[in-house]
Amino acid sequence: MGRRAERAHRLNPRSLRYRALVVVVAVVMVPLVTVWCSGISEDTEVRRLEGRLAESVGRAAVSPPDQLASVARAEGVRLRVVDHDGQVLADHDYAEDPRWLDELRDPLVWGPGDGPRLEEHDRLRGPLGQRLSVLQATVTPTARCEVASGQRLLLCAATVRRDDGRVVHLLIGSSRALRSLYEDRFQLAALTSLVLAAGIALALWVGWRMVRPIESLRDQVVERAEGRARATPVRLPRNDELGDLARAFNELLDTLEDRNRSNAAFAADLAHELKNPVAAVRAAAEALDSERPVEGRRKERLQRVLADASRRMTTVVDRFLELARAEAGLQGAEREPVDLAALVEALVAPLRGDPRFDGVRFEVELEGEGAEVTGVPERLETALRNLLHNAGSFAAPEGWVRVALSTRDDAAVVVVADSGPGIPADDLPKVFDRYFSTRDGGTGLGLALTKAIVEAHGGHIVAESPAGASFTVVLPMESGA
Repeated sequence: MGRRAERAHRLNPRSLRYRALVVVVAVVMVPLVTVWCSGISEDTEVRRLEGRLAESVGRAAVSPPDQLASVARAEGVRLRVVDHDGQVLADHDYAEDPRWLDELRDPLVWGPGDGPRLEEHDRLRGPLGQRLSVLQATVTPTARCEVASGQRLLLCAATVRRDDGRVVHLLIGSSRALRSLYEDRFQLAALTSLVLAAGIALALWVGWRMVRPIESLRDQVVERAEGRARATPVRLPRNDELGDLARAFNELLDTLEDRNRSNAAFAADLAHELKNPVAAVRAAAEALDSERPVEGRRKERLQRVLADASRRMTTVVDRFLELARAEAGLQGAEREPVDLAALVEALVAPLRGDPRFDGVRFEVELEGEGAEVTGVPERLETALRNLLHNAGSFAAPEGWVRVALSTRDDAAVVVVADSGPGIPADDLPKVFDRYFSTRDGGTGLGLALTKAIVEAHGGHIVAESPAGASFTVVLPMESGA
């Protein structure tokens, strides 16, 4: 990646650096912007309180005395009734019912002393019956709003004289939390500037710490994708999530390398197997191209060569395709429940009369009747048939092959053992390799195919040779892989 492209990437507004910077700036600036916007809207708050008072005092003027408490509760005000002598006959205080928002906000704004209270302010103004607004009250409601308690409380009060001569006094207020902060907006702006500078520096540092390793990982990946670097592990020596990402990528790289090597070996093996039949076909074609007539024994020989070569190529291609599908996990193959006990019985029965295994005794031990796995029936049949044919060929003549089915830990276990010569210790690690065979005429693909099928069903297979050969297949009984 060139310097210009790299610079353009760094200036990308969608970069993690810029996103981190925007988040920090927003977090720092939002409180200041909120204070500025909310602090200049006090007129709206005054009109809101006046509207509540007007509605409340209108209801209080015409409501029966026993319903005044309901009026105060419904409107959220403090309602008091004063008689001709200035005595307070009733006091219904619902103006300061606790609200969860205030309980969260006030300690943050006002500090340990909490916010201003209507009751404290009202007590400082003296007895209610001696206040001028009560003494001069008329049947026409009057209301007035003022700022009290050191500019921290917006207070609105209204009075009205009822028909019975008693005066109803209503009180409502609102703490000026945001307004109080607004009055200190310049000091708040100065503090915000300092916090913003520190926040930007922190955001840039965090962005660099986060993005730089990602960019390093990206550059190394691009180098490998463009072939400018060998398939060496990605270097990102960190012990955090980014280090885990690099290690996961290295695991992916190793898996791809193994798959590439496997594919290369697969192609080489296929070419090797097709080499002889293709050479036979070429030789037959050259013979047909000669001027000698093709008849009699020569014709029969050429026909036999072509038939054998085509049959060999068909077998090789079919085996390789089957092996390739199995090694790819049998993708797309339809899976269904398979009764392993019934499958084993069905495979062993015809082998007892097979002339290829004349004299071989086939024994079946079913301790896991009802063992059922989810898989591809045809492929499981192929895997077990390969093991049985392999065991029968080594056990003949006059030997035995024993098939045991059992269950353990939610898995079905199939053991195929024979009385043959066994497997040399040096050959045990190689028995599942393609084209490894110690049997005359063997292709060396049967056990490789069996292993691939078993693993495609989420199981595993193990070869042992304590006395004779023994192959143990373990398949999960709930396999859906």
